[in-house]
Order: sequence, then structure tokens, then C-alpha cells
Amino acid sequence: MEEMQQHNMSWIEVQFLKKAVDVLCQCRTVLMYTYVFAFYLRKNNQSIMFEDNQKDLENATECLSEYLERDISADSLVDIKQKVQDKYRYCESRVNVLLQHVHEGYEKDFWEYIELL
Repeated sequence: MEEMQQHNMSWIEVQFLKKAVDVLCQCRTVLMYTYVFAFYLRKNNQSIMFEDNQKDLENATECLSEYLERDISADSLVDIKQKVQDKYRYCESRVNVLLQHVHEGYEKDFWEYIELL
């Protein structure tokens, strides 16, 4: 962000990057724990839906990460800013959907776990 400010971009113009990185970290943390959760789930319709939601979050997270890895110049700032903002908002919504599904599963008791020896 500081490097971008040195290239005639204002502080406010680059604040979307901080938000995007924060969302990216949140997504990676949620995924880290949901991989373990999914490992112990017995296969049923709910676990398949959970893994589909998880896969969607994983794909969106990787896409956001790719956007953030790109070189951003003053010329491409408007285009990349819109893409990054759209993607981090989508990632936030997918995190919420995934976590709501976990909570709903606990409330309605539809999580079944495998037993390891």
C-alpha cells in the first residue's frame, strides 16, 4: 500500500487492499478449520452440501489471492479495484454461508461423524 501511495495514489485509494487482505486471511483461517471438520464428517447429503460450500469458498479465496498478487499500476487501478472489491465481498458472503451451515447442522443435529480407531 505504501509503495502504491508513492506512485501518486492517495491513501484512500488503496485502503481497499487492506480490507481485501483481511478478508483473505479470514477465508484461509475458516478453510483451515473446515478441512478438519469435513475430514471427520460421515458422507451424507449435508456433508456433500458442506463440501460444495467449502469448495466454492476455496475457489473464491484463490481468485482473490490471485488478484492481490497482480502488479497494480495507476492505469489499472480502477479495474482491479472493482474486481478485488467484488471478490472480497463474495468471499465474505461465502464464509458466512459456510459458517451458518455448520451452526445449522449443530442446531438441527444433522452432522454425523466417522469413528477412528
